[in-house]
Amino acid sequence: MQHDANAFTARRIFWFLFILGISLRLGYGVVRYRASLVSLNGTAFVGSWDHDALYHVLIAKAILSGEGYIVDAASLGRQLRYAGQDAVFKAPLYEYFLAGVFAISGYSFKLFFPLQALLGGVTSGWVGLIGLRAFRSERVGWIAGFLAAAQPLLVNSASQPYNEEVFYFFYVASILTFLVWLDTRNPKWILLCGISSGLCMLTRENASVLLAAMAIALFIAERRTLDKWRAFALIVALTVATVAPWTLRNYFRFGVFVPVASIVGSDFTEGNNDCVASEPISMPYWAEGPCPSLGKERAALMETYHFGPRVPLATRIDIVSRFIAVRFVKQHPGSYTKLVIRRLWTTLLPFNPRGNQRSHEKLVLFLYWLVLFPAGSAGIFHAAKHIDPAKLFLAALVLINLLSIMAVLYWSDLRFRISLELPLTCFAAYTYDILGHLLGRQEDGREAVVR
Repeated sequence: MQHDANAFTARRIFWFLFILGISLRLGYGVVRYRASLVSLNGTAFVGSWDHDALYHVLIAKAILSGEGYIVDAASLGRQLRYAGQDAVFKAPLYEYFLAGVFAISGYSFKLFFPLQALLGGVTSGWVGLIGLRAFRSERVGWIAGFLAAAQPLLVNSASQPYNEEVFYFFYVASILTFLVWLDTRNPKWILLCGISSGLCMLTRENASVLLAAMAIALFIAERRTLDKWRAFALIVALTVATVAPWTLRNYFRFGVFVPVASIVGSDFTEGNNDCVASEPISMPYWAEGPCPSLGKERAALMETYHFGPRVPLATRIDIVSRFIAVRFVKQHPGSYTKLVIRRLWTTLLPFNPRGNQRSHEKLVLFLYWLVLFPAGSAGIFHAAKHIDPAKLFLAALVLINLLSIMAVLYWSDLRFRISLELPLTCFAAYTYDILGHLLGRQEDGREAVVR
């Protein structure tokens, strides 16, 4: 009977949050794009995007047209970086997802928008189940799932060709399957966890933080046993096996080792260079402007490197950029430390004051931060008193994601922060659950006095 009641509670939480997540995403997209949802098609749809969204659509377009995994910018008549080049700077899964969607619906909102809203709804429901399972509290599940459903950047991105909804679908799936395995020790959840982690990594290469957090949960919160080593080794092996076909494709095609995408070196250099380091430690971190000295240094080094003819431009730039970034860190440890500190305190702000968000967007971000971050921080400290593998896993995800931002790069659009915000929702919900119990006891005490 208890098992049936728990299953009913889990289903109720999931389906309500699923509907809420979909509704918020669909509603926002309809209000934002209105008639364009129906009228924008074909080349006009492709050309309406910019930044990463445009690259995602152009790569999907090239896949559909049989040109391969390249940036197909010829039809737009616009000057784009890597135009006509192999798009090895992008992890592949989302591009192939878009190609499959556009093959059915054409270049339009008609299918990709509802599908991404659907994935966002599932993600919201799963976060609710994560809160329920990790904290054994129905209220934690409800609140955590609500915070995930209302995450402003995810609500916004569902109606645009950005990879957030697909990435966080697999990210949260990996978290949930790992937590279920911790409870049940059923091998099928190890299988699902490893595959989900691999698909997550094929959507965005920084998903390796999942494996690091799993290792911490297994080998710190619990006694080390051979079974746990085997389980973790199997998760890693399944993740590698999922990613391996793309890695092998890159190696045989280009003659270099590119596990998922050639981007980490470029990001590292963009976030750590003389231009950004010249600003004082009291100034919010912002690395999205041009750096002429970095461009000259990279161009000069590109002339000295001897790459094989098959190595794509993005990989060449990434290799040189990685060398420049590592050299910067070694030669200027004090400047790098200052950048790490600036990234830390800027990340913890409700929004970056130097970002391009409009006033109403900043207000929404501030309100969401106010609900999530103070309560989430308090929940982590409170949970640390009674640590267990599930809570440690979620806390490790928050910490490792924060450390990765501090070490490499932070964007003012806040998208890198979502990876720590989703597990943080569970700790925020935990704090509100504790407050709810305290208020309930006070109310019971008042009633007792009245009687």
